[in-house]
Amino acid sequence: MAKRLPADPLGAVEVITLGTLQDLKIDLNVELEDIFGGDGLFAIDVLVKSKSIEVSATDAKFDLDAIQLMMGSTVQEQVNSFVWVLNEQDQATAGTFNSGFAEVAPNFASTIYGADGELAVRLKDANKLLKKLPGGTLPATIAADEFFYDDTNGVVVLNNAHIGKDTVMNYKREEVVDLVDLLVDEVPFPISVIHHGTFQQKDGTYAGVETELYMCRAKGTFSINAQRASASASAISLQILDPERADGKLGSIKRFSATSRV
Repeated sequence: MAKRLPADPLGAVEVITLGTLQDLKIDLNVELEDIFGGDGLFAIDVLVKSKSIEVSATDAKFDLDAIQLMMGSTVQEQVNSFVWVLNEQDQATAGTFNSGFAEVAPNFASTIYGADGELAVRLKDANKLLKKLPGGTLPATIAADEFFYDDTNGVVVLNNAHIGKDTVMNYKREEVVDLVDLLVDEVPFPISVIHHGTFQQKDGTYAGVETELYMCRAKGTFSINAQRASASASAISLQILDPERADGKLGSIKRFSATSRV
């Protein structure tokens, strides 16, 4: 679980569940530098140059929370948004709404979003992209390399020479979506992280480990891998920051007794 730290100390704390992890690794690093003096071959002391804690997690389930952590944007639900429908195939038939033309009635879940300019049609066999005529009134004639979108009847109108031919369409469809905008000026926001793990001991009892880090920020690379026939799991890395607490604490690691595997 990650908690987004509010800018206002009295504001609400947003809780982000990171999901079902495949892997979690917490690295505690100390960087030292040897100090030499005199003619001795061994260091007479060491200088602690820095300490760092890094968290790496691989999530088996994809959601937008991890992207939210990396990019600094906020997950929002948009009702009047759209998704692209790519490479939908359909066959041109004799005109019904507009006699004398060929027509293609795509499987529109709803009205095409932004029909002017947001609809592409090509002939499947010839792989030829047709030119879109301006919206409005249906023209008297449509050339063989053109198409018209009739938004009143929700059909693509073609030259009747294409009757019986397969077409391929790309268009935008209105949809309710969960959305994260990728903005040019957003940075990852600080979060606190809590992780629970349990294990069974050799005597059959369970013990738990709780790790809590008070302030972290995302770093590194978040990949969305669409490799064919391959499972993809997204990974995220967090680096601890000094929360500047009065007690000087960065976090805690606790071991406790558990009644069962969590």
